[in-house]
Amino acid sequence: MATRNSGPDPVRARILDAARDRRLGLKALSLRLGRNPSYLQQFVARGTPKRLPEDLRQALATMLGLPEAALRPEGASPLPAPPGRRLPLFREGEDRIASGVTPARRLAMEEFAPAEPGMVAVMLAEPRGLLQPRHLLLCDPGQPARVGDVVLVVEAGAITGLGLLQAGTRERIDWIEDGTARSMARSQAHAWRVVAMRLA
Repeated sequence: MATRNSGPDPVRARILDAARDRRLGLKALSLRLGRNPSYLQQFVARGTPKRLPEDLRQALATMLGLPEAALRPEGASPLPAPPGRRLPLFREGEDRIASGVTPARRLAMEEFAPAEPGMVAVMLAEPRGLLQPRHLLLCDPGQPARVGDVVLVVEAGAITGLGLLQAGTRERIDWIEDGTARSMARSQAHAWRVVAMRLA
């Protein structure tokens, strides 16, 4: 494995250095890129894939606060300037809402600050508390939610709940929704941190 200031591959070493400096794990970064949890670990440690796809290279560079050129393999051409980044847009009741699923619709990132690569937008179809249908939620599936965060609880591709995350156990997700305590097993559901919300 490449280590700080050592190893034959400077690109992999830069990824490790930048992730360490920002206190980001390779697993969390992989999930934010929409890949399996071990994707970047395999890239860094095993050299698989041999080089990052262009779209992932740009997204990862943004997450790590690096110029795209820092992650560009030797001899590779610079990426053309993107016309505008697009955010995956899930519609409740129409799309299967889950990490790793690519919905058909997109939303321009500049339309939903503070959107970043790895985040997704979810449009509600049903009222939830003070939120009405067509409310958009900006979610970060790859960033672990903390106690007190607003979370969207997703189970089997559908929204199960929306509320404030409570202190729980490793086995369960506990949250408060409309004044009611709710709980689900982590083996069945996932809590996506809600970063922002607005009407569509």
